[in-house]
Amino acid sequence: MREILADFFKSVPTEDIAKVAYLTLGQIASEYEGEVLGMAEKSVLKAVAMASGMELGKLGKMLDETGDIGLTAEKALQKKPQTLVPLGTLTLREVFEKLHKVTSLEGSGSQDAKVTIIAQLLQKASPSGAKYITRMVMSTLRMGVGDMTVLDALAIAYTGEKKNKGILEAAYNICPDVGVIAETLVVEGLKGVEKIDVHVGRPIKMMLAQRVETLEDVAKKMPGKVTVEGKYDGERIQAHKDKKGKITLFSRRLENITNQFPDLVGYLEKNVDAKEFVVEGEVIAIDAAGKCLPFQTLMQRKRKHDVADFVMKVPVQLKLFDLLYYNGKTQLHEAYYTRTGLLEKIVSCGKHLTIADKIVTDDVEEIHAFFVKMLKSGFEGIIIKSMAEDSEYQAGTRGWNWIKWKKEYVKEMSDTFDLVIVGAFYGRGRRSGVYGALLCATYNEKTDTFETLCKLGTGLTDELLEELPTRLAKYKISHKAARLQVKREMEADVWFEPAIVVEVLAAEITKSPYHTTGSGLALRFPRFVKFRDDKKAEQATTSLEVMEMMKRK
Repeated sequence: MREILADFFKSVPTEDIAKVAYLTLGQIASEYEGEVLGMAEKSVLKAVAMASGMELGKLGKMLDETGDIGLTAEKALQKKPQTLVPLGTLTLREVFEKLHKVTSLEGSGSQDAKVTIIAQLLQKASPSGAKYITRMVMSTLRMGVGDMTVLDALAIAYTGEKKNKGILEAAYNICPDVGVIAETLVVEGLKGVEKIDVHVGRPIKMMLAQRVETLEDVAKKMPGKVTVEGKYDGERIQAHKDKKGKITLFSRRLENITNQFPDLVGYLEKNVDAKEFVVEGEVIAIDAAGKCLPFQTLMQRKRKHDVADFVMKVPVQLKLFDLLYYNGKTQLHEAYYTRTGLLEKIVSCGKHLTIADKIVTDDVEEIHAFFVKMLKSGFEGIIIKSMAEDSEYQAGTRGWNWIKWKKEYVKEMSDTFDLVIVGAFYGRGRRSGVYGALLCATYNEKTDTFETLCKLGTGLTDELLEELPTRLAKYKISHKAARLQVKREMEADVWFEPAIVVEVLAAEITKSPYHTTGSGLALRFPRFVKFRDDKKAEQATTSLEVMEMMKRK
């Protein structure tokens, strides 16, 4: 895939490379810009009918036969009457610009206008081109290519060496926009890519934490004093304020969630003394007394409608723990204690906006006591952070500057994993007619692939089993995903594009001839905990993490 993409990228004109990078991922912009196509199937069928001259009823039957809007469009346009004269040659730029226009239309008459635009594109397209345009419009274009594969291919195409992908990836962690990376590489070369820096209003990939087997191991990784912060059962948020005073909130998935939390915007405006900033924290739901409420309560705030009502029903608190940009200067490369020291100076703490709970210590017993205190407060555990001179913010990286310690790590079932659903098995007996178990995988950062780790059936309630087919329908594919490494013994009944992440609790990691993580590792007694809607597939537990945990057994 890398070689095919690299050869293709070499043939792309400079002015089109950003557009091609986006379209390769089935997008028309970076995810944080929120330009989502996702038109309804019924509307897309209307566009196909207009372009092909075929009746909607016949198209509906054809869709039932093919099961794919793309194949339906391709077949319909192959049968297009000669009386429908092509409108001209379709260019990549026109596709890109008109798809952007579709996302911008709203209000009365917008649906009809969208259908007309798509129909015009399809009239110019070849049958094969129509297949891909309709899939793109439905947000179901699945080439099996991830952003890391695109970066690999760009490195090969424009630098001649795959090893330079590391430079592109470092820039992508600060600027998660393949279009910007691709265009900068082609126009300015690697030196230009290395100069890419923080841009307020564009999210930075969030830093991740490592794990240890025991608290005593912390001192081996972080000698001397450390800061121990509370780890909260909420949603991680990165807040940006630009020179004009506009505040934008991004989720861990780098999605713009500003509209969900208008109250947080107000708290940040009033209580952070800075003209420009990028701060990070965890938002939690609280009761009238300011006590933490469960994650499920906070999830009621994830909505497009009745937002004002739920601001009142579910009040929140943002616990800030890092400062990444301040008044025109990046803070990424400053030591942790420098960043947080400045953060504490510019934040006026109150009920709804405060600094994360923390202590500074080099005593493992004090760390444990603080951990117990956090659990009693209803929190998940602790994050231990290095105070060394080189404790910079490692964007998008799971480095040893942060270590997490959660309540699951000290229970009989010793660990949790964030895994990606890649397949499902039909149920038997009481579960007949629904999915009885899920095939779950880790993410291999090195190869940009997914590797199976367990078959998950425990913890799935009857209600959840009924919900699964609907929740997973959007990602169902007719064959195993291109980036999935799976053994024949684990061939699923149904396959899914890696997209949905679930939290799984397990007793231990064991060797297995049936799974592909770490050349044959699996989870013993895996149990479903919850969906991790705040994580993308590539943010799941990595294969390397699982291998390192196995070594520590």
